[in-house]
Amino acid sequence: MNPIPALSPLLSRAAENGVFGTKMRSFIRLARRSGIMAVVDQQFHLADQIIAAGLVPIVEPEVDIRSPEKGRAEEILKEDITVHLDRLSPDHYVVLKLSLPEVDDFYSDFVSHPNVLRVVALSGGYGQREADLRLSANHGLVASFSRALTEGLSAHQSDPDFNATLEHSIASILEASLT
Repeated sequence: MNPIPALSPLLSRAAENGVFGTKMRSFIRLARRSGIMAVVDQQFHLADQIIAAGLVPIVEPEVDIRSPEKGRAEEILKEDITVHLDRLSPDHYVVLKLSLPEVDDFYSDFVSHPNVLRVVALSGGYGQREADLRLSANHGLVASFSRALTEGLSAHQSDPDFNATLEHSIASILEASLT
């Protein structure tokens, strides 16, 4: 993640304006423990600052869905996130925004963790059908699908076709989220 100069005044201004929270995004390509630990440490260091400003941090260490080591990277990531979650004060909360995992219900411990408000699933580049299937196999996760949501949409569509495609996408993602 790039440095965020003058973060404290920015967070104060956000809190004064009724902002709920803010996210930090990092991208993990390979299952290198030292790199993943550095990402998680950085994310939770910023999360501490966000919490101190009265906001909710959205921790987003995205794992590349094309990584040949995706499953192992998710295992390391889960271990490191758990360590940080268990260090949070009882009245400090985070939202986790994570790539859809290789293993069904892999993040169920996070869904039930007392310091986690929500676990949000990234479509991460999966097509909508694959993203919906993976989401429906992960109980308690909610969708944050941008690419999967907009799949099939085009500026060249008529308004009725565009709206029908978007409505179908929303209904499909909603159904997958109801697990």
